[in-house]
Amino acid sequence: MRGFNLLLFWGCCVMHSWERHTGPTLKPATKDNNCRDSTMCPSHATCTSTVDSYYCACKQGFRSSNGQNHFKGPGVECKGVPFKCKEDVIPDNEQVQQCQERTTVKPENVSFCAQINNIFSVLDNVCENKTTVVSLKNTTERFVPVLKQISTWTKFTKEETSSLATVFLESVESMTLAAFLKPSANVTQTVRTDYVDIESKVINKECSEENVNLHLAAKGDKMKMRCSTIEESESTGTTGVAFVSFVGMESVLNERFFQDHQAPLTISKIKLKMNSRVVGGIMTGEKKDGFSDPVIYTLENIQPKQKLERPICVSWSTDVKGGGWTSSGCVILEASEIHTVCSCNQMANLAVIMASGELTMDFSLYVISHVGMIISLVCLVLAIATFLLCRSIRNHITYLHLHLCVCLLLAKILFLAGIDKTDNQMGCAIIAGFLHYLFLACFFWMLVEAVMLFLMVRNLKVVNYFSSRNIKMLHICAFGYGLPVLVVVISASVQPQGYGMHNRCWLNTETGFIWSFLGPVCTVIAINSILLTWTLWILRQRLSSVNAEVSTLKDTRLLTFKAFAQLFILGCSWVLGIFQIGPVAGVMAYLFTIINSLQGAFIFLIHCLLNRQVREEYKRWITGKMKPSSQSQTSNILLSSMPSASKTG
Repeated sequence: MRGFNLLLFWGCCVMHSWERHTGPTLKPATKDNNCRDSTMCPSHATCTSTVDSYYCACKQGFRSSNGQNHFKGPGVECKGVPFKCKEDVIPDNEQVQQCQERTTVKPENVSFCAQINNIFSVLDNVCENKTTVVSLKNTTERFVPVLKQISTWTKFTKEETSSLATVFLESVESMTLAAFLKPSANVTQTVRTDYVDIESKVINKECSEENVNLHLAAKGDKMKMRCSTIEESESTGTTGVAFVSFVGMESVLNERFFQDHQAPLTISKIKLKMNSRVVGGIMTGEKKDGFSDPVIYTLENIQPKQKLERPICVSWSTDVKGGGWTSSGCVILEASEIHTVCSCNQMANLAVIMASGELTMDFSLYVISHVGMIISLVCLVLAIATFLLCRSIRNHITYLHLHLCVCLLLAKILFLAGIDKTDNQMGCAIIAGFLHYLFLACFFWMLVEAVMLFLMVRNLKVVNYFSSRNIKMLHICAFGYGLPVLVVVISASVQPQGYGMHNRCWLNTETGFIWSFLGPVCTVIAINSILLTWTLWILRQRLSSVNAEVSTLKDTRLLTFKAFAQLFILGCSWVLGIFQIGPVAGVMAYLFTIINSLQGAFIFLIHCLLNRQVREEYKRWITGKMKPSSQSQTSNILLSSMPSASKTG
């Protein structure tokens, strides 16, 4: 029954992916845009236009060669800083900036600023003594008092708490990177306290051989990474990696800082809870994400995982105001009662959130999807039986309809039965792969039909075009079933982690992998639209010379409807999914649900109930009468659902 509640997920995936890759609406450029030339600022810098001029500012993690935050003109470079100091953390956070201003702090901000300054005092001590060796042990112990007071963060607003967390996590990372600049010893260092554990490792000869994995552990958590990832980090000087695990941060940076954007149109009744310590992966070098080989994090569950719970790997992102948890960039590899294994393409601070319950939708949408899906499955079975048993309509076109209905029936059954089977990552990925294939096959069979209709109409003078050309169904099947296999194989080779998400067995919408489906779908819709429009244009010119009845306005309207209806039925839902944004989202959600849940019913209506030959065959089956005579196959040269020359009235 839970499968019915997931119908809106298709549209949400499309909408989420569309928003993610098109981004927010950009404001039009003003007339005073003085940043037209990209060479006005150096690499790793942004240009900001002012009323009559402009200024450059180095991006986060870089610092200008003249030491100024804002500068202009050539000759200044933005150089990567080995670790951040206070001035590198402050720029993007107005709340933190207020605590550093010389003016008197507002009474309501005194406690917040005190916490910020406690963190910065540790960071300032490291930054002011850049020439001295930084002791990882001593600096770590200086952060312990901050962690002891972390329970007091709950009295701050959500934005203040997230700002504190961002500053703290970045400060710990900077402190660890500073310890790599002049390591006190070229060996692994492990610092253990009651509140935080850190293990760091300077890379010397460990990565001299190929396919070597590095293992680090802190508390009961672990991190594994390949040496190839370290090589991608573009690290200069001393190369090192570290892994840190915090105690108590999960109680403050809890589930309220996470919002699942993958089902925004549903009413969520999912219960979330933090179920691991907050951990962090740290590495020297400028590159922090987009690695070829994933970093594997094994996190210890605070409470044993229950059967109906599903874990979500989340990383701390500063893209939202202050900071928050996001599932982007990480997927679940394995989930047991005591451990959760996350695979991430980035070095990040992350944790595990446990979700229990299920998504529910508006009651009216729930009823529509229930009734519509049942009707659709029944109609698909009836349509398949009709195409197999009704001899009077057997031809190449009904053969294509048969395969399309089989693919759509299997896809809907698998969707209902397996879309939420996320307990086993491999099984979930396999389900997502088969769904990818079956839905693609539906569209490719629709493409085959459009091509065949076009070829038939262009060759109306050849009465039985396909029989005369001896087109083999084996070749058509190779196209209809083979091309989707090729797309899935290429997609899986390029991004094997794209199959399966933390909450659904479908294509990953966070990484853009969903476009391995939407891309071919949009292409098929475009090609079919062109071919069918061209087909109708030819029909308007030629049909009258073939059959006077077919050339009437009534039958031309019927032909137009049937030629485009199938394209609308299978393709329209994805277009509606893209437009589930803004004030029309509710209307689009209803249209999407109705069209998707009734796809099978629409196909049965168009290709069976609106076909006079099929209706007469149904009457014979119901009344038990035998077919009076066999029908000529040459009368079905256009659409299986068109009136034929041998049938009048």
